[in-house]
Amino acid sequence: MNKNKSLGQTLKEIRLNYNLKERDVYETIMSRAHLYQIERNQQIPSWEIVISILQKFTMNLAEFEYINNDYELDSIQQIIKEFKGIKNSTNTEAIDILLENIDSVLKVEKNDFLIDLSLVAKASKIFQMEQNFINSRKIVEPVWKRLAKKDAWFYNDLLLITNMLYVFDDVTIQHISERLLIYIDRYRNFNTSKGLYINIHFNYAMFLRSINIESDKMEFHLNKSLEAAKEINDFLTILCCRYYLAEILWNKGNKKEATKEVEKVFTVFSILQEKELLEDKLSDWQEVSGKEWLDTYS
Repeated sequence: MNKNKSLGQTLKEIRLNYNLKERDVYETIMSRAHLYQIERNQQIPSWEIVISILQKFTMNLAEFEYINNDYELDSIQQIIKEFKGIKNSTNTEAIDILLENIDSVLKVEKNDFLIDLSLVAKASKIFQMEQNFINSRKIVEPVWKRLAKKDAWFYNDLLLITNMLYVFDDVTIQHISERLLIYIDRYRNFNTSKGLYINIHFNYAMFLRSINIESDKMEFHLNKSLEAAKEINDFLTILCCRYYLAEILWNKGNKKEATKEVEKVFTVFSILQEKELLEDKLSDWQEVSGKEWLDTYS
């Protein structure tokens, strides 16, 4: 199939597949001659005309772009999909593949968003290797400097910010989180905004964990992330939230209940063959409780 189809060619293919005649499309929208020129790629239609035609097809712009790209995501959307598919910074192999794919696209054309995304991904990998945010903050600092100047944040901006909350201090992060939630709420019916909502609460909880303060606040944000993850069956986030909530239980003195919970979480990680996540949480649990369970789940 031809991946270099013109906009007009795609519109014609869709019209024919819908078994619509030319007059079924051009009436009330444009002249027949205008439609003829568009479908033969002799004229580029205005935004208003494209939207009006797609309404005739009961189709949104995202689906049209997908069809026009031969039923594939374009390179940038594919990278965004890969990035959102990396559920945890322990998956450094997936991060490396993502960074390679971003570099391949950037060799063809410059894209500020992809440059920022690569920095966020690199910072995530550095954190996993060093288990502190010092160098990760340095890497993403230029990303935040650019985003901080914007009067409004759009979907890709939110995707970046919710994955780099650790760049802020506790006072600033509270302010940023409130603003983020306002914008994320605006996108509640768009795309996968639920994932952004999950990220902001989960990553804020991880920030609080890293500075070892306010377990009640950490618990609040973990529960928010957990509730949202359950709505979309995001099992890995559900398990991670349950693990960190068990840590809080342990630190509050409920050691028996906490131990039972982490045993359940580790068992599911093992069944799902999530080796990196399992090893990461086993290491965390040994540090928290002093218990070595690696042999049990290996």
